[in-house]
Amino acid sequence: MNLRRMQAAIAAQGLRGWLLYDFHGSNSVARGVLGFQALDPPPKTTRRWFYWVPASGEPVKLVHRLEPRSLDHLPGRALVYLTWEELERALADILAGGGPVAMEISARARLPYVSRVDAGTIELVRASGVEVVSSADLAQRFEGTLDAEARLDHRRTGALLHGIMQAAFQHARGGNRTEMELQRWILERFEEAGLHATDPPTVAVNEHSADAHFSNTPALDRPIRRGDFLLLDAWAKARHPGAVYADYTQVAFLGGTAPETHRAAFEAVREARDRAIAFVRESLRAGRALRGCDVDDAAREVIRARGWGDRFFHRTGHSIGEEVHGNGVHLDNLETRDERALLDGTLVSVEPGVYFEAFGVRTEVNLLLDGGEAVVTTEPIQKEIYLLEP
Repeated sequence: MNLRRMQAAIAAQGLRGWLLYDFHGSNSVARGVLGFQALDPPPKTTRRWFYWVPASGEPVKLVHRLEPRSLDHLPGRALVYLTWEELERALADILAGGGPVAMEISARARLPYVSRVDAGTIELVRASGVEVVSSADLAQRFEGTLDAEARLDHRRTGALLHGIMQAAFQHARGGNRTEMELQRWILERFEEAGLHATDPPTVAVNEHSADAHFSNTPALDRPIRRGDFLLLDAWAKARHPGAVYADYTQVAFLGGTAPETHRAAFEAVREARDRAIAFVRESLRAGRALRGCDVDDAAREVIRARGWGDRFFHRTGHSIGEEVHGNGVHLDNLETRDERALLDGTLVSVEPGVYFEAFGVRTEVNLLLDGGEAVVTTEPIQKEIYLLEP
């Protein structure tokens, strides 16, 4: 946590301060901003805590008597409470004087990724005479961007993951595989490479690829054979604190020529993917403000122009960080309206898709804003459906 940088950002937004709050891990944004993931072991936090970062001056920690050292890794003076009455009095004292205060809320819940503080706690804070506003832009700056080492870590993982996925397609070429057998093979390669993930990769054949959130199960397992269309969606990170995910989706056809329907669908999502990337690069060069919702619009318009707007029913991309779906800006003006800015250090997936009854096509790359450039970290980027002839 860089207190000076954080306070400068708070002041620049005309805020009196940022009030970070958590109960039983309910606020992943606050925990991420304050570096809980890097602590080994993490502190026990079963009671409510607040961390007040004023625009200037010393921060204040408000912690329960059972867990008085839970915020010891943070700068500032500590206030310890026992009863709920003591908590409310201490909070009122901290916030005395009024002024706008940022917390993890979102107007009309349009950004549920940021809406982490319950209504009752907001009511309690407002009772102290302050205006509560969304911390979405602050959270993007301090939770949704990567430092130099994290960017390198992502690139290292990305190179490993891309290589494993390419090898997996070749492994599928041999025949006599099922979806779950290929999934297990990929997980074995993860283990060898020192990678892991919260959930296993998706291996989806034919109509299974039409389910944008397909999960492999023994009951649904099916063979991978000549003439099949195969979608792989894999995500992983290294096994060390602070590791950053990479997350890719690629597709292949087991045979010499993919059907025209599949090639047309891939062409559409490839064009939408590339248009989103080009839009980001053009905006950076022009010095234009760059919002997640605008990038989504750029990609979605390509699909709509082909008459398949109703077949593209998820956001264009999501934030990536220490969690595969991070708390930073998403490329989304469909499920939510994400007006947060893409800042230097932002890492997002770009993954448009179209889904029909018999198959679905998605292509996913990772895009990093690094030093004024928008860099695809998954080179070589997939340009055509891979053909896997036995």
